[in-house]
Amino acid sequence: MRIRLRLYADFAGKMPAALDAEGAAPLALPEGARVADVLDRFQIPRAEAYVILLDGRHAAPETPLPEGAELAIFPAIVGG
Repeated sequence: MRIRLRLYADFAGKMPAALDAEGAAPLALPEGARVADVLDRFQIPRAEAYVILLDGRHAAPETPLPEGAELAIFPAIVGG
């Protein structure tokens, strides 16, 4: 199964080197993979994944990933 991954802010440094024309990383995963599997693979603690979007909608770590989905993960962002 393949998805597209986008990591933002402090997580951007964990992105794979190969990106598509839109800046997402194509990612191969086993069938039945969940958001949590991607968090683990990229060593992102669940507590630090503040916003998780799956095809533009909020998702939880337990959410299964469908073929062709786009997963975006953001840390908490602060500033002033």
